[in-house]
Amino acid sequence: MDNIAGLRSLMAAARDGSLSAAARRLNITQPAVSQQIAALEQLYGVELVVRGRNGVRLTEAGQIAAMHAEQVLSQLAQMDDAMFALQSSTEGRLSVACPSLIAQTVLVPVLADLRRMYPKLRIDLKASDQVQDLAKSPYDLEIRACRIGPAEGSIRKLAEIEQVLVASPAYLDRIGRPKNLDDLARLDYVQYKDDPDEKFLPLANGGQAPITIAFAAQMPDLMLHAVQNQLGIAALPRFFVQTQLEAGVIEEVLPAYPIATKQLFLVRAPGTLSKSRRVAIFTERFVVELTTVPGFHLASGLRGVTAA
Repeated sequence: MDNIAGLRSLMAAARDGSLSAAARRLNITQPAVSQQIAALEQLYGVELVVRGRNGVRLTEAGQIAAMHAEQVLSQLAQMDDAMFALQSSTEGRLSVACPSLIAQTVLVPVLADLRRMYPKLRIDLKASDQVQDLAKSPYDLEIRACRIGPAEGSIRKLAEIEQVLVASPAYLDRIGRPKNLDDLARLDYVQYKDDPDEKFLPLANGGQAPITIAFAAQMPDLMLHAVQNQLGIAALPRFFVQTQLEAGVIEEVLPAYPIATKQLFLVRAPGTLSKSRRVAIFTERFVVELTTVPGFHLASGLRGVTAA
């Protein structure tokens, strides 16, 4: 269990970039975070984080540890769900926060089926792209899409979300199709929201590609609209744009250089063990739906799930 605490601290430090921020997230002291990570370093005989004036960053060993930590913490969350589900009820309320795009697409048939199969199960859904602090918010669960996994609460990695770089064929005809990654800098990039730190496009191989941000859009729908109207290129989830790609309305830019995926997590608020059966029912049906949608790659522990 000491190792589990260390893995949680490592994940929090990796996500927030500092030990103090990790301590606030985990509601423990900064020395405790430092000691837990140091204990892991002593156990394995390697340095996991590099501490500097601007915070911390993961070493190569730290990146390996963080990758396995996601799996360990996810499996632990699944065990908790399975054990406590045996003594909890399917009846009652379950509140879920979810990114707007997933709420409007993937969750629609999920909620319809659950309503039909469990009429006494009430699911209250909040569609929002704002990350929730489940220790303070009124929600039991959060579906979270991000590049670095969450560290607080009980977490379960569900899938990788494939991202594609797309543009209008007419825009590329006018500007010229890029032949390599360096060519991307001369194209206008439509950014999701306004992130001043986003200066490069992360690639699946761990590298980066230069981008020139033209403007930011607050919703994926607006990004797609901008792309279709020849305003630039954008990175969007494949499940969201697959129909347009197949119709030729948009096309993939530099498909030989895939961009980094986003990770899909289920984050559970503290104090919800009495709702474990409801959580399990919701999660199982949601995962089944993910198997039917292009661009979702299930986490290793979920690959045996198939649609009914």
